[in-house]
Amino acid sequence: MSELANISPLKEQHIKSTIHAGDPSGMLSANPLFFQGSLSKAGGIVFILSWLILFGPAYLSFFQGAWALEQNMHMPFVLAICIGLAYAQLSTGDWAITNLWSERLAGLLVLFFSCLGFFYSRIQEVDLVLSATQIFVGLGAVIALFGYNGVRKLWFVFVLSFYLILWPGWAIDMMTFPLKLMISQTVSQFLFMLGLPVTHEGAIINAGAYELLVADACSGVNSLIALTCVGVVYLYVIKRPCLQSNILTALALVPIAIIANMIRVGILVLITYFLGYDAGQSFLHDLSGMATFAFALMGVFVIEALAAQFFMRKWAKQTVCAELEEV
Repeated sequence: MSELANISPLKEQHIKSTIHAGDPSGMLSANPLFFQGSLSKAGGIVFILSWLILFGPAYLSFFQGAWALEQNMHMPFVLAICIGLAYAQLSTGDWAITNLWSERLAGLLVLFFSCLGFFYSRIQEVDLVLSATQIFVGLGAVIALFGYNGVRKLWFVFVLSFYLILWPGWAIDMMTFPLKLMISQTVSQFLFMLGLPVTHEGAIINAGAYELLVADACSGVNSLIALTCVGVVYLYVIKRPCLQSNILTALALVPIAIIANMIRVGILVLITYFLGYDAGQSFLHDLSGMATFAFALMGVFVIEALAAQFFMRKWAKQTVCAELEEV
């Protein structure tokens, strides 16, 4: 016989009175998941507030320094997306504290060493290590609290957090230099084929009497980072069931960003050649960047829609054929 059956009627009435006294509206007794969902939302708020208390001073220094640079201007938006996605996942109400000591120990070890890295980089002002510790502090805390199941639920937040790493200048130069050479060569050869006096020497484009340097901002890395970030967030939000469509769209992000940046550099060369150097460095410079990014983003949406339509139609045909064979 269960323990509940052994409770006397007087004691049972006392328990019911105690429950209703603590819940006068009857909401907890009417909806057993209400308390669990409220506790989960409160836990998500506490988790994010603790995160902001730890990294808040670092974020303020980033706003005044590294995030003010053009190549890092996307990071505050990525941080806001990560916080929003983490809160949305943590407030779902289906989280359970892990009971495995192996997961707790692994999470605490990751949290301990990542906190050491955080305090060291904070004191020494090493932005690369400081920005990277965001990922591992969150990873260790999630493993220690919710185990590896929590990591699986928050996998996209951790992947997106890699966009928050502040890479040093030498690493950015290594990434941008081949792109600058490719863009200057391709743009100058294309315009020369059109009959314009455009040549190039390394990353410098000669357009008539003007010399234009393809700088780091025009190398395509900025648009590549921003476009891939927006693209992966878009794929995660729409959640297409077709894996092939998602893979094709993700692979198309890099060439779309590079082609869009080539178009931007070509437009700036034409503006400088026909309207002068001042026109090329005016508001038209920023306007061309926004226009080509919008063009690239539209291209991503079009490719994703076409790929989804193609693969979903193919998947539907295979499903129908499989059902007919079973019949």
